[in-house]
Amino acid sequence: MEYTGFFDMRRCGPLPGYDGFIVVELSDRPVKYHIQPTFASSMSARECHTMAMAACRIACNCADAIRGKLSVDHLRRALTNPCLERLRTMQYLLDSHMVTHPEIKTKFCYLPTVPTLIDGVITRADTMEMVVFMTIGQEDLRVNLKFRYIGSRWMCVFADLG
Repeated sequence: MEYTGFFDMRRCGPLPGYDGFIVVELSDRPVKYHIQPTFASSMSARECHTMAMAACRIACNCADAIRGKLSVDHLRRALTNPCLERLRTMQYLLDSHMVTHPEIKTKFCYLPTVPTLIDGVITRADTMEMVVFMTIGQEDLRVNLKFRYIGSRWMCVFADLG
């Protein structure tokens, strides 16, 4: 196989990224998002906007679920079963930790989640990874999400909060 010129980016040009804003109820300003494909993707700007909104909603709901403000079962349609189980485990561990550390519960559990930035990468035709940056009071939180197109919809297969 001939590789001459294969890695020459001038030949095909840079891949277009998708930038925009979504409006979130608790935020005082629109939340900026950027989604970058790693290959010539068939996703449109409208689909990327929809995925940014979905990632923001799922990230906020996951944060509320591990804080005990929302049932993990509320996320059943958006997360796969293994992801739900990991979230339940995280909720249990955080709840156990906050029993012995009430100062963490004070600064983490009572204030709302406010997203500040969404960054995403389309890694394959059926896989997308998103990071939602948010604050809870003065605390910064990053939620990493991995979506896979399963059946006829995008499902979250991995959620990590930290």
